[in-house]
Amino acid sequence: MTTSIDRLRRHLLGAAFGLLAAGFAAAPAAAQTTIRIPHCCAAGSHFDVGAKRFAELLAEKTGGKLKGEVFPGGQLGQETEVIQNVQMGSIEATLIGHDPLAQFAPETTLLSQPYLFRDHEQALALLQGDLGKAFGEGLRKKGLRVLAWGDNGARVYTNSKHAIDKPADLKGLKIRSPQSPVNLAVTGAFGGIPVAMPYGEVYTALQQGTIDGQENAVINIYPARLYEVQKHMTMTNHLLSFTVLVMNDRLFASLPADQQKAVQEAASEAIAHQSRFAAQQAEELTKKMEAQGVKVSRPDLAPFREAALPIHQQYIGKSFSKDLYEMVRNAK
Repeated sequence: MTTSIDRLRRHLLGAAFGLLAAGFAAAPAAAQTTIRIPHCCAAGSHFDVGAKRFAELLAEKTGGKLKGEVFPGGQLGQETEVIQNVQMGSIEATLIGHDPLAQFAPETTLLSQPYLFRDHEQALALLQGDLGKAFGEGLRKKGLRVLAWGDNGARVYTNSKHAIDKPADLKGLKIRSPQSPVNLAVTGAFGGIPVAMPYGEVYTALQQGTIDGQENAVINIYPARLYEVQKHMTMTNHLLSFTVLVMNDRLFASLPADQQKAVQEAASEAIAHQSRFAAQQAEELTKKMEAQGVKVSRPDLAPFREAALPIHQQYIGKSFSKDLYEMVRNAK
């Protein structure tokens, strides 16, 4: 039998639940979305500069509704793993070097062809136009939204033997490259002996004479202190590298139009800032290499271009279309 005490308890519980429900109904929806931005490089690197600027601009342009959080030094995984997580949506965005994108969209191998572009300025202008649109469409099919392309330096050669003024000067030199078919082919085309080796092993291998030299961008060579075991650097600029800021496409599509606009603007401004920083760093670090006793040579690049040109034919119609290739070759 229901007593007055029971009725009182039910009345009080009902009132309490009513107040809670009213409280939840009145509470605003989550006002902030966190965009995690991992990258592979050290804090303070040009990658870090770009990622942090993107995070700052996201907050500024959305009034704090979008918050960027940067994870440097591979904290959330190496590049390929991170890209896969961005695809799935378990990570919101990432700033990467362009090379791993070939695993997801083979046509981006075009960017890795030797001497295809005149310089970064020309390449980035094309990437902001039809070339970038073509890559973007392919990557969106894989769940990746390209927000911006940037400057990741140009690859040059260092060695411990002698100056390199022409391709034949590489003959017989054991040169380390990453385990990339294009990089290895370029060194072979110049007459060198290409050796695939993880970058973490390069300093010791140079020190012990296992290899004679290596190829990389100055912004990576100087921080690795390779000037301690290399006495010559040749500014061949045989391969241009690019940074890419990508975001999960479903997340981008789910944002209100004003936030999509803010994300795109923040990305463009941040990567432009990163590109300027990278170019400035390359110039400053080249001078520091010279100050450390490294002899820097700037040869005529025409013979190097001629020697590397046949490599393009190995990829046309396989990794990328002839039309895409001709779009770049015919660009002014």
